[in-house]
Amino acid sequence: MNRRIVAGTLAGVMVAMAAGGAGLQKVSAEEYLGQAEVHVVSKGGGYEQELRYLPFERIDATESSGYVKVYPEETRQTMLGVGGAITESAAYNIQKLSAEEQNEVYEAYFGENGARYSVLRSTIGSADFSTRSYSYNDTEEPDPELENFSIEKDFDYIIPAIQEIQMRRPDIKFFAAPWAPPAWMKNSGVRRGQTGTAGLNFVDNSVKPEYYESYAQYFVKYIQAYKDLGIDVYCLSMQNETQNNPKWEAATWSTDAVIDFVGNHLGPALEASGLDTQLVIWDWDKGNDPMHHDGFVDFNTTVLSDENARQYIDGIAFHWYAGDVWHEIQGVPMWSEDFYSLDEVKAQFPDIHLYATEACQEKGPWFGSFDPADRYIYDILNDFEHGTETWIDWNLVLDKDGGPTQGVVNQCHAPIMLDENNQICYQPSYYILKQISRTVQPGTVSIKTTTDADIAKTAVIDEEGNISVMLGNVTDTEQTISVVDKDRAVPVTLQPHSLTTVTFRDDYHPGNGINPDLNDGLVKPIHAVASTFEKNPVFNYQAESAVDDNPRTRWASDWTDEESITFELLSRSNVSGIQLKFENGYDASYDILVSDDGESFELMKHVELGEMTAPDVTIRFEPRKARFVKLQGVQRNDEYGYSIYEASVIVQQ
Repeated sequence: MNRRIVAGTLAGVMVAMAAGGAGLQKVSAEEYLGQAEVHVVSKGGGYEQELRYLPFERIDATESSGYVKVYPEETRQTMLGVGGAITESAAYNIQKLSAEEQNEVYEAYFGENGARYSVLRSTIGSADFSTRSYSYNDTEEPDPELENFSIEKDFDYIIPAIQEIQMRRPDIKFFAAPWAPPAWMKNSGVRRGQTGTAGLNFVDNSVKPEYYESYAQYFVKYIQAYKDLGIDVYCLSMQNETQNNPKWEAATWSTDAVIDFVGNHLGPALEASGLDTQLVIWDWDKGNDPMHHDGFVDFNTTVLSDENARQYIDGIAFHWYAGDVWHEIQGVPMWSEDFYSLDEVKAQFPDIHLYATEACQEKGPWFGSFDPADRYIYDILNDFEHGTETWIDWNLVLDKDGGPTQGVVNQCHAPIMLDENNQICYQPSYYILKQISRTVQPGTVSIKTTTDADIAKTAVIDEEGNISVMLGNVTDTEQTISVVDKDRAVPVTLQPHSLTTVTFRDDYHPGNGINPDLNDGLVKPIHAVASTFEKNPVFNYQAESAVDDNPRTRWASDWTDEESITFELLSRSNVSGIQLKFENGYDASYDILVSDDGESFELMKHVELGEMTAPDVTIRFEPRKARFVKLQGVQRNDEYGYSIYEASVIVQQ
């Protein structure tokens, strides 16, 4: 068996019970708080390290730094999982191997002991990562009735590979995307994009409107032909990189053209055929710069705002690429920071699905390098944090040169590569994708997390109630983080350039006992939310200004009686009071309430109008187990609203 692991060793990676991070208190042998399992991929020492049975410890809420806090009750998107692309190049590379080696690759990606990929993508016709250029209806003269339609060329490499994958993962979700239609459908008369520059469209590379109906039927024929082979197309992309104009096969679409094609041709054709394939649009980067023409936000909001087109669109597909002049001159990839784009569109269209459908480290094969692995950590975890439901890598297998490609030189990295002797070489990126894929299986649900650390992070909960917190450290510096759940925490040391996954059961139920012998201490809340805040173009009067450790910033409410601000602690604690430094409103009437869950609040103290006579206010009450403390306005003092510079919660410790 030809198998090699490149760039790194399988030496132990230490995941330490360490001092630092959020404060921890040792518990007695009788007080068992649960345990966690930790899995690590690290540049400095090992790609599949596992540490079981790390015990949770009691969290000391007075030391609230270096944490990642999980909120299992705040669920978000349901996940489809992680996958890769069986391009013709990938399938060709796999087919070069012996039967035993082919089985190894398929098992490594899709097998029960491998990455357990649950999503697969392929091309409709050829792309740059193909062995030749072709569509399913290549004729010299236009053939609008598609009498010469045939998927015959896919039988050489792609279809046999998909069928092998289905044997190992029968429930695989199959995504398909076209790079270009038959040449006779395009204004340019060729399948290639020609200009080779994404931001320039010197050649009309669009589809002729008179062939919109033919092109819609082209998709229907493709889906039906694959269905006849037992391959269901779960998701169809209208166009790969909709407004890109590269040297390889491509077609460019304006928003008006997409609205027309989807709303009047493709959508109705899919509906009339009885196919339940999802339809997605855009399938390009998250960027909104001039190089991306209309850009992610404007393109997608414009198309989705058209009711006729919107009824047929299930989701938005996107890629991880980015670029600027400086990176292009250097010839190095640029990491996208445009995750806000996902939030903006999702806020306007909350029921739209977000799918990350293509990513690879470009500008070279990066054979043996950990750099692509770092980028996967950064991008996948951030995409999942911003509503993404699936994440699909690009080529499953490439050769030592990052190919083959056809028509262009476009060297890229793959998680599994073949060396000069066709030996299978597992790259560091494979182990990153494997760990995430095994964690984020179909049906797992994203849950909210917060942190004060400079790391990438996200968390999911599976159907058995297992919470997995994925922590990415792509810096050169070791970091110690406490994963906080309710009033317990487990500390882990994040090695430089590493992915660490902390998994534990969501079955911990803390008690409500109060120890009267504990002393009081002050705790800075980690978060605050308010019913309103005063809008000001210069000063930030939002709730967070009351917990930012800056005595010159403040929360300021609207000028009405029943405004409120709620402070959240890092962990559930014995809360016995609150200290507030007011700018205004200290002598108003208000209630102080506490809560364990942020929804059901218990009144602890009522303050009468005029009872407080100075801006520095301390309010004490009988200790309660709580995580939230709320000031609820009752009646103002007839001057402005409620205004607070800083807040600290009194807890027993």
